[in-house]
Parts: sequence; structure tokens; C-alpha cells
Amino acid sequence: MSVRQTPSGELLGSYPDFGLSCRYDDDDDPSEVTLFPGEEMSTTEWVTADLDSAVSLDEIR
Repeated sequence: MSVRQTPSGELLGSYPDFGLSCRYDDDDDPSEVTLFPGEEMSTTEWVTADLDSAVSLDEIR
């Protein structure tokens, strides 16, 4: 698995915004999070990640 340095805030500001929604496999003790388009159709209808691999948006921005 490769690891990439998180881009700077300025670079992130140039990326498009996406309206995403999310659901957890278990609200009380989640182990997976699934992201999917909020309103628009997307080429990828959903993405599921193991919660230990997911990163909070607060940590990215």
C-alpha cells in the first residue's frame, strides 16, 4: 500500500466540492463507513472503507 503526503490547504481549496452522504454499518459500534452521492449521480455509486482506515474530514482540511 502506498502512502501520500496530505496536500496543503491551498491545494485542497482548488479541488471540487462533492455533496456526499454517509452511513455506518452499526450506529453504536461502527466498523465500516460507506460514502455515496448526496443528490447527483456519480460514476461510482458508493465507496466503503474500514473505519480504521478512514480519516476524518476535519483532519484533512
